[in-house]
Amino acid sequence: MPQNVCRFSFNIAAWQASSSKISTPEQWQDWAQGKLDTASLPECKPALSFLPPMQRRRLGKAARLVCDAAWNLADQYPESVPVYVSHDGESNRSFELWQELLNTHTVSPTSFGLSVHNATIGQWSMLRKDMSEHTALAVAADSFETALTEAFALLQDGAPSVLVIVADDPLSEDYPVLATRAPFAYALALVITKGEDYTLSLETTSARPSENPNDTTVEPYWSSLEWVRFLLSDGQQHTQHYIGRNWHWQKNA
Repeated sequence: MPQNVCRFSFNIAAWQASSSKISTPEQWQDWAQGKLDTASLPECKPALSFLPPMQRRRLGKAARLVCDAAWNLADQYPESVPVYVSHDGESNRSFELWQELLNTHTVSPTSFGLSVHNATIGQWSMLRKDMSEHTALAVAADSFETALTEAFALLQDGAPSVLVIVADDPLSEDYPVLATRAPFAYALALVITKGEDYTLSLETTSARPSENPNDTTVEPYWSSLEWVRFLLSDGQQHTQHYIGRNWHWQKNA
């Protein structure tokens, strides 16, 4: 029998999304309505003209998308506490390092230093010269909901607002390993404040992960993209299903 675990509400003061495929608000709207096939689109890279060229070159794909999605929001809401959440982290850089180590028996110290999970938010902190508290979370499939739960907890602790940043760069198909991959790289940034405009609730179910090592069941972790679709739709409710738990989303305003 499903059991309710938690329920909380919040407002979104502003939000911005960025991706390696979708580059305009019109494209996001078409994608949300199912009118845009991202597989047929070329890869695009944010310009990040507000950063010096040397700093831009040091950023990986996820970090570039994070800056593109969150920079203006951080300018508009400078009091926001940053929370960075990722499922994929720096997996592509890690695979590159392993191949480099196998081929040359050494690795670039700089690249190695940027392969840790909190490297992106660390780069963000240095680029913005912001030495305040930052949070970096490595998460499972329900990454977006985990980020909002952390944001809600920070609001209860007195934060005036929270800058939630969820970013993922799926493992490249160049690495032929069994892995769940998001449809494209993306970053979603939201400024979360206290309020009642949106409600999330979590319930557990009796479903359990398979113990069969050959089970290839995919548990999508890109709920941030589904949230963008939800925001751009007329729907008032949505349920995001995971193994052993369901998250219910609701618009109240």
